[in-house]
Amino acid sequence: MDIHADYDINALRNVILSSQHLLEKSTDSIEKIVSDICGLQYDPNPTIHLNQYMMLWNRKKDFKAEQLDIAAYKEFRVVETWTFKRNMFFVPREEYSLYRHAAKGIVRWGESDETWLQNGNSPEVRAAEEELRERLADSEGLTLNQIWEKLDLAYEWHQYRREHDRSFNLPIFRAFYRMCRRGDLLTCGRNPGTFREPVYILKEKAGFSDWTADAVGEKQAVKWMVDKLISSFGITDPVHISHISGYRTADILPVFEELEAEGRIARLPHKIGRRFYYIHSSKIHLLNEKAPDRPCGVRLISPMDTVVRDKVWLETFFDYSFTFEYFKKKGMKWPLSVLVGNRFAGYIDCKMDWRTKKFVIKERNIFDPELCGCETVDRTIRELAEFHGAEEIVEKGQRALF
Repeated sequence: MDIHADYDINALRNVILSSQHLLEKSTDSIEKIVSDICGLQYDPNPTIHLNQYMMLWNRKKDFKAEQLDIAAYKEFRVVETWTFKRNMFFVPREEYSLYRHAAKGIVRWGESDETWLQNGNSPEVRAAEEELRERLADSEGLTLNQIWEKLDLAYEWHQYRREHDRSFNLPIFRAFYRMCRRGDLLTCGRNPGTFREPVYILKEKAGFSDWTADAVGEKQAVKWMVDKLISSFGITDPVHISHISGYRTADILPVFEELEAEGRIARLPHKIGRRFYYIHSSKIHLLNEKAPDRPCGVRLISPMDTVVRDKVWLETFFDYSFTFEYFKKKGMKWPLSVLVGNRFAGYIDCKMDWRTKKFVIKERNIFDPELCGCETVDRTIRELAEFHGAEEIVEKGQRALF
């Protein structure tokens, strides 16, 4: 079925992009934006500013990278943790406990966090956890190597990690990973460098006592998480939420049914493509708001941004798709999708040369001929280069933008 036959495509896109803070840049706090869009995925790829910074740059007015660092590592208003698909995300401090409960059953690499923690729950590991707590109680923040140097285990750690000698798989090493997974050890900073080495601190030293969600079980937490995800996209379906979260579609379907029965979500009356989609009740009023006749603001969307992670959903509502190569060392593409108003117009493949302070555009691929020489796109690229502290923009076969 043609989506245009039953729905105003501009209205549907506006619901989605408004829910994602992508129609207009927000003046809300970082933790409010992070809450609304269900977290920022941490990604260590250093081609340009990391994904979490790009997500906020596209959404928060006058955003600077250090604002997230302060919120996450100094004030702990947002916290790093493993959530969707057992990937690392920044989530609001006040929602951390709920995300941990909701995500503990997500299976990836053959097991869930809950299973992994239970399998390693031996007396030796528990004793090692207590030792770690005692030895780190006076530390304000240490890197992984500093932790093992402090515990006189630097050689053993090197043999275990660098030489892959499993005879050095000590209980205290497993205890460290367990404490990170449970949130007993938090990231309180990241050092400069290509992959931003983390600095760890005991949660008590960061002002936290316990992560327990009082009177909230896993089922209730999953329901809360699904409701939040639906609201964050505005319009979605169980398969999309399954792809984003990592839970099986079969696990998501009954949650949708329950939320629909409670009036939290409503099913759109006609299929879009082969599926029925749902709109969050808090976003229904946006369907009646007039879409702009002409596209306006430009966003340059990271390939790890949540809004573009599910290609079927993206193509259904925006008639757009892209590919990129994450692991290729040479010739790797890191395309930023060009969102103009409420439609995707193409992508640019770029990188930041931090040493020379040059922002390099390796490829510009704009599908809409009306936008090929668009000054608004050029201006946004200049703003992105400035966000990176670039002194020059280099584009093959093109003029310098500044």
